[in-house]
Amino acid sequence: MLMRDQNKEFVNPRRMIECGGGDAAIEEALARVGYVIQGNLLVDLIHALSSGKPLLVEGPRGGGKTALAEALVSAFNLTTFYLQGMEDLTIADVLYSWDGEAQTQMVRQELAAGAELAQAQAKQFTRPYLILGEVLGAFDYAARYEDPPVLIIDEADKLTPKIGDMLLQLLGRGSSHVPRYGNIGVLGVHCQDLARWPIAFLLSNDDRHGLSPPLRSRCVFTWLDPPTPEEEVAILRARVPEAPPRLLRETAKLINCIRRDMPAVRDKPGLRESIDLLTALVRGRVEYLNARLIQGHLCFLAKRNNERRNLLQGLARMEAAVRRADLDIDSWVESAFAERRES
Repeated sequence: MLMRDQNKEFVNPRRMIECGGGDAAIEEALARVGYVIQGNLLVDLIHALSSGKPLLVEGPRGGGKTALAEALVSAFNLTTFYLQGMEDLTIADVLYSWDGEAQTQMVRQELAAGAELAQAQAKQFTRPYLILGEVLGAFDYAARYEDPPVLIIDEADKLTPKIGDMLLQLLGRGSSHVPRYGNIGVLGVHCQDLARWPIAFLLSNDDRHGLSPPLRSRCVFTWLDPPTPEEEVAILRARVPEAPPRLLRETAKLINCIRRDMPAVRDKPGLRESIDLLTALVRGRVEYLNARLIQGHLCFLAKRNNERRNLLQGLARMEAAVRRADLDIDSWVESAFAERRES
């Protein structure tokens, strides 16, 4: 769990929608923290927030899925619960476990103080000895506090069917039953108030296990397409505001050249790589790109040795693309900077 900034006010995005703020208010809040959201994704996010259902976001790696959830956290100052999908997750990671050592120590102390064994054992399965996993912890937090937490289940396609089944009751009803203790989560009157439920994201590259139909049915589904070149220019401008126009323009042309004109490069750089590259160029105080500088930053573009070799062979082509006029990219960059000045 990562607590929100206690020195700042939080905003419940669901209440914002209820009060008539709607799509525009959410979009503007995300834009203020540098996240430019695609139109269809914004519509689906609003549906998820309004319905209280988790948002299942699928799409290729590096497209901005995790960044969306993190931007919502930042824009509205919300507490975060994060679960990384992996093969060996257990019920303790997701839902709960018991502190066996502390339970044993408590029973011994009670017996030493003269308590009956049955009395001492009755205290074992009480709240002080219950350790909540990340997902059930998010629902317990939502029941206790006014600010709804954001629950991020990253790389959900790596969850095993067993773990996926553990989530069904919790995501569908807002609570889960802990044997020998009782129900934990959003209960009673709070269960009917969807604004109190955790804002849950299931993020998936859709390249491992298929999520089960029952799990998918509990979610609002959206697909995050890679941004268009025009959208990517706007995103780069928002995410790396320190970048000057020339550097942003040349970076966009470089990335576009690799994706469009270099078929030998199979694993194309995604949005994450574009942002990382431009950030590194700004950090290095690079003013313009040439073959030598491009070669020095291939670590941000190539993630395999054979792709690196292909890029090395294409340095001259990439440098020429950076120098060549591109009316579309040039106009998009000009518009991106004009919009920021006007705002």
